Amino acid sequence: MEQEEQRTEGLPEETARAGEERLQAKAETAEETPAEGRRRRRGKKKKKELPFFVWLALLVVFVLVLRNFVLGTVYVKGSSMEPNFYHGDLVFMEKLSVRLSTPHRGDVVICRLDNQDGPEENIIKRVIGLPGDEIDIVWNGDSEDVEYALYRNGELVEEPFLGEPMMTAGDQDYPYTVEEGTFFVMGDNRNASSDSRRTSIGAIEKEDLVGRVIFRLYPFDSFGPVQRP
Repeated sequence: MEQEEQRTEGLPEETARAGEERLQAKAETAEETPAEGRRRRRGKKKKKELPFFVWLALLVVFVLVLRNFVLGTVYVKGSSMEPNFYHGDLVFMEKLSVRLSTPHRGDVVICRLDNQDGPEENIIKRVIGLPGDEIDIVWNGDSEDVEYALYRNGELVEEPFLGEPMMTAGDQDYPYTVEEGTFFVMGDNRNASSDSRRTSIGAIEKEDLVGRVIFRLYPFDSFGPVQRP
């Protein structure tokens, strides 16, 4: 240290003063104990940390955005989707695909339905027809054993996932062309489902598609992803 002080002699006053300040800083650092060093570093870290209530507010905002715009859960009500979904099933849906793109035929979706007799409600249905599709429901001609077959764009649609034959066509006029921006939906339990076959409901507008069902959470023996047929 004495040698460094000697080297500062004869230099301009400002240079000498800078050298003395460096020597003093080195001396202070050398005199700092390990405990003091840890406290100093913790103090610097604390200055950078956000307060707890800010983190809590950010978490609440994140959950709300996730819940309202990305993901959600819905309890199935009624029997319109049997035998694939039952009353009380808890399903998980994602909301982005129905907003950013077009659902696929066979997707199970949650639809927002305006109820003339009360508040709007969410219903679970399967997408049958996309915009531009021609839907036709054809009677088999047997008045005793009535059955209807589903045709889409002139081709018979095989639906092995149904529990029983379709015995009602609703009051729509067929063939029915799905308008742009709408989707023809039906329940898997065709004989106990109010869906697009009824003129009071009709095809569902895209803005009324809430989400696409991708997973069943309950009951646990049916826990797992929902596959498109």
